[in-house]
Amino acid sequence: MLRLRSLLAVGLVMLLLAAGPFAAMAQSPIRVGSKNFTEQLVLGELILQALAAHGLPVENRLSLGGTAVVRQALETGEIDVYAEYTGTALLVHFSGYGLDVPREVWSNPETSTTLVREVDLERNGLAWLCPADANNTYAIAVRRHWAEENGVYTVADLAAYINGGGRVIFASNPEFIDRPDGLQAFEQTYGFSIPRGDVFVLAQGSYATAQALANGANGVNAAMVFGTDGTIAAFDLVVLDDPQGAMPIYQPAPVVRSEVLQAYPQLEEVLCQVFAHLDGRTLAELNAEVDVYGRQPAAVARDFLQRIGVTR
Repeated sequence: MLRLRSLLAVGLVMLLLAAGPFAAMAQSPIRVGSKNFTEQLVLGELILQALAAHGLPVENRLSLGGTAVVRQALETGEIDVYAEYTGTALLVHFSGYGLDVPREVWSNPETSTTLVREVDLERNGLAWLCPADANNTYAIAVRRHWAEENGVYTVADLAAYINGGGRVIFASNPEFIDRPDGLQAFEQTYGFSIPRGDVFVLAQGSYATAQALANGANGVNAAMVFGTDGTIAAFDLVVLDDPQGAMPIYQPAPVVRSEVLQAYPQLEEVLCQVFAHLDGRTLAELNAEVDVYGRQPAAVARDFLQRIGVTR
């Protein structure tokens, strides 16, 4: 009997060794992260709850911080998956790679997604799954009556207004001012400049900037928003067209460490089922549930997953 037990123990050890690190990893929870603004919290909850509904072990690491913090957490293995945007990868995370990415690539959803997938997998072992059919790009918004009074409907119109002596008091979050794919990109593309003394830097999310614009707080007459913000329709704001394509495409997609995907191959099917239902209008509606109607992201995600049949 003792010999039989010894043989069984040896056999179990050999099986574990043969399985490699993925066997041990499969016992660990999938750590789901997010940035700390509304859409990220909603997407993070969707990922977290969908995986849990399919019996996968998860750990809530949502609302970690800004873009740099969450990306570093993924690269160093502190988290395993979060939703990132294709344009952010190309112009921020890959900025030190020496890539020459032409405008026609990062302004096209198919080519930008292909490039992001190839570069991140090769350099960082990160797998980009199915992007949502939405573009949460940075944008500049104004109040509707202000747009009508001043004839400003595009960023080119805004540049003409500023260069003609008009003053813009601008509300922004910190990243839009600091990032190369933020206000600087608009200014360089359209040839205008907003004095930084006329910029009010508010909270990380865009609700505060949209609210400041809607209320005209401190004379604010323009603000940064995201393309899928629920506040745009709720506050009757006008998003200025970007005819020269200063902004890249920002499609949200689950990004997961490749070893975690190998340990949990069903993860891709689960998350792609969710992201296939997320177009721009749907994301704006989900964001509005939080920002306009005061609901919690977890509750909004739960109701949406039930609606699309992921959970019951």
